Amino acid sequence: MDYQQKLSLPFNKWSDSKVSRKYIDDDVAFHVLSKLPVKSLKRFGCVRKSWSILFENSHFINMFRNHFISHSNSEDHRTYLLIFKRDCVDRYHPELHLFDSRIKLTLPPPFQEDDFYLNILGKTSVSGVFCIGTKNVRGGSNKVKYVLWNPAIEEFVVIPPSPDELVPKHPRLGVFHDFHGFGYDQVRDDFKVIQYVTFDSSSCNDYDPDSPPPQGIMYFSFFEIYSLRNNSWKILHMDDMAQWCVGNPFNGEELYMNGACHWLVKGKHDQIFMMSFDMSHEVFFTTPIDERSDLDDGYLTGLNGSIAFITNHDKNNIFHISILGELGVKESWIKLFIYGPMPSIDWPPIGFGKKGYIFFRKIDDELAYVDLSTQIIEELGIKGEDYCCYTGLYQESLLSIGGSNKEGRYMSNMSEDEDEDERVDIEANLFDGRLEGLAKWWLWLHPILITFSQHVIVFVGVVSKHVPVW
Repeated sequence: MDYQQKLSLPFNKWSDSKVSRKYIDDDVAFHVLSKLPVKSLKRFGCVRKSWSILFENSHFINMFRNHFISHSNSEDHRTYLLIFKRDCVDRYHPELHLFDSRIKLTLPPPFQEDDFYLNILGKTSVSGVFCIGTKNVRGGSNKVKYVLWNPAIEEFVVIPPSPDELVPKHPRLGVFHDFHGFGYDQVRDDFKVIQYVTFDSSSCNDYDPDSPPPQGIMYFSFFEIYSLRNNSWKILHMDDMAQWCVGNPFNGEELYMNGACHWLVKGKHDQIFMMSFDMSHEVFFTTPIDERSDLDDGYLTGLNGSIAFITNHDKNNIFHISILGELGVKESWIKLFIYGPMPSIDWPPIGFGKKGYIFFRKIDDELAYVDLSTQIIEELGIKGEDYCCYTGLYQESLLSIGGSNKEGRYMSNMSEDEDEDERVDIEANLFDGRLEGLAKWWLWLHPILITFSQHVIVFVGVVSKHVPVW
């Protein structure tokens, strides 16, 4: 009798026939436990000895993996593609597309048509808002320009640069500002942007490699954060900042998820960590990664609502994919997938999308994604050059961006020569997409709620009435 037949029996018959007063059938327990998040599973380890080593059980891992992949929490999201197309004079033009509805979005006016140093920061929209950043390299300055943009209502806010008094001045010291995070403070209803400020004397025209560094000023790197609610920047203090080797995540290597920004850093003895910043409490914390990997061989991404770490094992295109159960806990990394070798795939990934899809660029420049449920590589029919294409998730919102930055707030208007019919078509497609997504969500959720509630009632009844044997 399998677990489905057991669950169909009345509770008293099932309990008397197959479940003793001191025993819970593993098939039934595994079926329920496989639907729980990793953090909850770790806590259930104290109930029964066999449950403390669930991820050493291949049967349970298969059940957990299949449920994890088949139950996506991003049905109300859309996958976007930011791609830079080169024209006949070798200029790159950014284009932003939504896969599901085949809509091309018009980037807000602050960005030029040939702005190559541009990216969607954090890999995802936050409450329907994108943070777009670009480096102003044309004028020889390294200042970064940020814009918060809600494409659904065509509203954008230009974030002011960090004030000069936050950055020490010295003629022999170059100052560099690199984006490191964008997210939402749920406590204060506030969007925030994080920069990483570094100093380098070798970037100056009169650089002398034999001369000592400038004295009397601060030239250690630091973080600073912008608050849209306050329309102001401030320095973030981190006591042990000097021990971390922080990379440049501008090219899509950072991740925002569950109220925090995350990126990879290297600590002492070249160990890889995930550094996180809680947007609401404005605190840093780190999570060790139990993988022997270089920063160039590791990649942070989102996978069905979980933080995932992908490593190119031994640089042979065999990809190890682990998900994190609890921030700050090294032991909560669970390796779920090992795929490869995939010699046709170029490293690193270009992003993630709905249904747990992970997007890559192939060595022939074709864009493709890996479907983890089938282990099949599907091509998109689009070509993209190296560092010229990125994917992520977009969730539409009709709410205003808010904040106190009134000077930088604009509503982008359609150009006068744009056909009104095109505007109507776009709005109709967006509305149809919302209705379709809502219908799919309900059709998917309704049977799960019924089945899962039945299982939980039986499971809780058994746990509460029977003492487990160790």
